[in-house]
Amino acid sequence: MDDNAVTFQFKAMNTTVACTLSCSSEAEAELLEGEAQSWFDYVEDRFSRFVPDSELSRLNRHAGSSFLVSAAMLEVLQLSDLYRELTDGTFDPFVREALLRSGYSRSFEELAAGAAASHAGEALNRTPRLPFKLDAAMRSVLLPAGSSLDLGGIVKSWAVKRLADWFRTKRQTAFGLINAGGDLTAWGAPEAAPWRIGIEHPWESRSELGRIWLTAGASATSSTLGRLWQTNAGTMHHLIDPATMAPSSSDIVQCTTAGSDPVACEIWAKTLCILGSEAGLSLLSRRAAPVEALLFSRDRRLIFYGSPSSIHSTWRNVPIDQLVEPSVPYRRKEGERLD
Repeated sequence: MDDNAVTFQFKAMNTTVACTLSCSSEAEAELLEGEAQSWFDYVEDRFSRFVPDSELSRLNRHAGSSFLVSAAMLEVLQLSDLYRELTDGTFDPFVREALLRSGYSRSFEELAAGAAASHAGEALNRTPRLPFKLDAAMRSVLLPAGSSLDLGGIVKSWAVKRLADWFRTKRQTAFGLINAGGDLTAWGAPEAAPWRIGIEHPWESRSELGRIWLTAGASATSSTLGRLWQTNAGTMHHLIDPATMAPSSSDIVQCTTAGSDPVACEIWAKTLCILGSEAGLSLLSRRAAPVEALLFSRDRRLIFYGSPSSIHSTWRNVPIDQLVEPSVPYRRKEGERLD
């Protein structure tokens, strides 16, 4: 974007983290890169369910009794509870047991290397309606006995948001883009040269289907097609529908969202994939969620939810089949294309 910028990437949290940040010297570039890597290492060590001694793993082992947590864990749990309510329970952090039951018992790199065992036919405890109790003053959490959390559906975008906040406020980083496997936030681009984020093509590997132009904002993509593994019960993916406690099977296979908050973008992208076009867009409209969304259906139709003015401004070169405005209930239409 600029001569006074550093670009770097590294592996963390089972994905690639890519950053482009303003800087004025080699020493500053090394500082920013070191802080980014250290932050994501910290987040992974604290929140990974694959690390036996992570804070999340220890919290899960103490289900049924109060457990003192860090400020970071408390913040993520509070956000999880907020979005559980906003999505009517579609975003549910209590899906660890369902993921294990579907064969997601180790990191995806290891899982993709070979078949996994699935226990899809076994009974599964349903999620409690009020899944945990938080005492913010004491920084304590009480999980119901026999329950366990997986925070992979929120913590990556939260990590992106917190790191961006740090760079903007503490390092006075004039512009930047932080992208952790499709969960991203950007700031500081001039209107004449916005950030241009490729929209992943769900059916053509390593190709784009249009772009999102941002001077500042966030985006996220969720998909049932990219993170797949084979089990003795068939192909599985990581988006668990709390209504069935099994991988979701809606009419939406991928969703890309854009807005101001990377956490909101991630949560609503997942929610729309799980609920599908009709129920998902109805909920999104009722909540007046601050995101726009591009939904890819199983029959390869592209549904855009958002303002008509965003087409050809924020969302560029996207072959939209149907436009759904936030105040208008979703109705499927055949043959409509907005190029």
